[in-house]
Amino acid sequence: MRSLLCLLGVLAPAVALAGNGYTPKFAREENPAEVLSFELCPKPAYPKSSLRNEEQGVVVYRFVVGPNGRLLKPLVLRSSGFRDLDRAGLSALSQCFFRPGSVNGQPVQFPMDIQYVWRLD
Repeated sequence: MRSLLCLLGVLAPAVALAGNGYTPKFAREENPAEVLSFELCPKPAYPKSSLRNEEQGVVVYRFVVGPNGRLLKPLVLRSSGFRDLDRAGLSALSQCFFRPGSVNGQPVQFPMDIQYVWRLD
């Protein structure tokens, strides 16, 4: 049996506010981008050539979520070592919809990382 684990590792910057409730006037409220729904984000099909060659691996993608929630500037941050696995994940990822990040309530481009784990069971 084959499986794919999609681990969403959002490595976007986080804002840490002091616990005393004080927020300076120059501080900005930032909210990271996130996947709207994993049901709307298709699970990539295991490439037939990768099944035949029993290829497994982990691939990490870095991209920007645009203000409209679409994927921008995708790149392979860390390859699985197998071109077909890397391409299949990127193809599926490009069909996902995201809630854009925001600064002070306004949608902005926001960086994000996501990891796909390709494993043959």
